[in-house]
Amino acid sequence: MRKYISNLPVLLLFFALIACSSGNEEPLGDKPTSSELTFEYDKVTPVDFPSLNIPGFEFPMDSTLLNQWIAEDDSINIYKHGWGIWAGLTAPTNQKVGEKTLLVYETWLTPEEMIDSLKNQPIKRSNRANLNKPNQFTHFVSTVNDSIHESVAYSPAASNYAIEEKIFLATTLLGYAEEGRNSIPDFPNDAITIKPVFKVLPVSSSGDQTKFAISVWPGPIDSLAGFPEKDWHSSVYIDITNQSNGNGSRAIYPDSNTPPAPTDSTTYNLNDFIHYKMNKEDAHYFNKEFSENASNRMTAKPGDVVILVGMHVTTKENKRWTWQTFWWAPDANKPLAPSSKTIADQRPMDALSRAASHYAMSTAYYMVNPQEPYSGENVTGTPNYAFNPYLESGFGPNVFNDKISVINTSAGNSISTSAGVRTNCMSCHAMATINPDSLGSGSNSGTPYVGDSYVSLSDTIFEGQLKLDFAWSIQGNIDTTGLKAYLEEN
Repeated sequence: MRKYISNLPVLLLFFALIACSSGNEEPLGDKPTSSELTFEYDKVTPVDFPSLNIPGFEFPMDSTLLNQWIAEDDSINIYKHGWGIWAGLTAPTNQKVGEKTLLVYETWLTPEEMIDSLKNQPIKRSNRANLNKPNQFTHFVSTVNDSIHESVAYSPAASNYAIEEKIFLATTLLGYAEEGRNSIPDFPNDAITIKPVFKVLPVSSSGDQTKFAISVWPGPIDSLAGFPEKDWHSSVYIDITNQSNGNGSRAIYPDSNTPPAPTDSTTYNLNDFIHYKMNKEDAHYFNKEFSENASNRMTAKPGDVVILVGMHVTTKENKRWTWQTFWWAPDANKPLAPSSKTIADQRPMDALSRAASHYAMSTAYYMVNPQEPYSGENVTGTPNYAFNPYLESGFGPNVFNDKISVINTSAGNSISTSAGVRTNCMSCHAMATINPDSLGSGSNSGTPYVGDSYVSLSDTIFEGQLKLDFAWSIQGNIDTTGLKAYLEEN
């Protein structure tokens, strides 16, 4: 532990500043008291991943069979497995918030709620999760999309692990470093972590307006550059009265920043999206999170509509997790890259709701080579791009480490992948670490974002770091309660 003492003066100053500035802030995850605000509460209980009647699908899948699919590049079985996970996440439960039935993923705990439990505060799960700024938009990078919001959550198996292992506490992570460990304990094999991302339609402030435009993915660009949503020039309209019938088309307007008027073919029903309406609690916490953001485009009100535009999903069914990402697509039968018609054809349509079947999927069950080892050097392969358009596409080369964001091919060539449209979920999450020497500061990780590339789990880049079992969600939600006293005692 002696190696951390050199940072004690800086950390004590950090905690002094926190103590001076946080007197009026609510604890993480706290709900308002009756004297502060009055909400109508519905008790919400986290629901386990359900049993599904999908031929050939199991969860958790036996890792030996899963790894066999990966080694053999059996993409069809991989796609079917990813869709089975999506079917389970979007299955209805027997719980409601207001009149709306909760889906399985909507019942899961957020990092803030797990931290509350670690502090012996009762988990007041009474609503859907509050919407936050995506952490990855502030980790090594400035915001590239201020119109989407997230609510990271863990399945019961993952949240039980996080609470029992106290994995969000800085003191726990420093304890692992003191023991000489280079990684946290692995999550259990039935753990699932998700990052759903949403857009908010300002229905309550729009008078008689019934159709709202949102940007939709036009497909990737070939150049090594960021491709943020503002440059897509591709939109659809959402009809909140459910009286339209979009036919898979989208409006394309390369020479304008404003979408054209809605047409029958480019207007889709609200019921084509997974969505919910904000209640008073949703609106209160949304405004609390975003009201100080100068680029915030709206003040939320009860009745505004929240639509799910995408979701990262990862499961600990094998050592390096499985990775699948989903986003809404106008033509879900023929989605654009990094998805494909072949991927869409594997959907278990009988197990998906109308809305859930309107999403595209991309998978990343390996980085560049299906037979790549966990650790090694000189591994060659080909691109396996898997990213979420609403989350990664806007990242340009300045976000990535260009020396690591490279694929070496068997032909002796190299492909630069330092752009969001050339990323792979597994490659980037392999870099999830914290730097024990800088815990308590604003930049607590010493490893960079990378594009699609082979990352050896024993790479020298991890020296002096504590690996987080591929979970950037831990790095972005570390609680420093008790850290000052821990450092003083050690």
